[in-house]
Amino acid sequence: MAEEIPILPGIYLRIVNTAEQIIKMQIQGTTAKTVIDLETLINTMRASGASDKVIREVLQHDLRTGGRIFGAFKNQFKATGSFAVGKMGSYGTLLEMEKRGLQEFKWQAVGKNICPDCNARHGTTGTMETFQMMGMPKSGFSVCGSHCNCELVPTGEWVSNPIKVPITE
Repeated sequence: MAEEIPILPGIYLRIVNTAEQIIKMQIQGTTAKTVIDLETLINTMRASGASDKVIREVLQHDLRTGGRIFGAFKNQFKATGSFAVGKMGSYGTLLEMEKRGLQEFKWQAVGKNICPDCNARHGTTGTMETFQMMGMPKSGFSVCGSHCNCELVPTGEWVSNPIKVPITE
């Protein structure tokens, strides 16, 4: 008998929906920025006297080599994908922990260059709802935005080696 897929509790359903909205907005923003960059380059080149043939060659070269315009487009899509995978992985882990009865979590700042927003939250404890109201790791609320490496880790007696300082290595 196949395992029944549980319906997500309200808080997690909101988190997943929010993540989906953020990903859509990032893709739309990246696409809009790329269109503006293309229009600006084309108009600038035309104003400078470049022919359509030269403009096409410049754009094709940029596309082939991952230049300024298409390289930035590709990198932003890659960052959006990485963000999405990280966010969903984190929330899936948190959902599993909460299903096992863990209710309290601690903000764990991670990395060598922790942004001031995340550094101030390091060690803060609370429920999932608390962190949802404050801004979750990797949610874009902080200076580091989607480059955040912080996590919510469980607290409680069963944790054999609680983390007390930011991980720096």
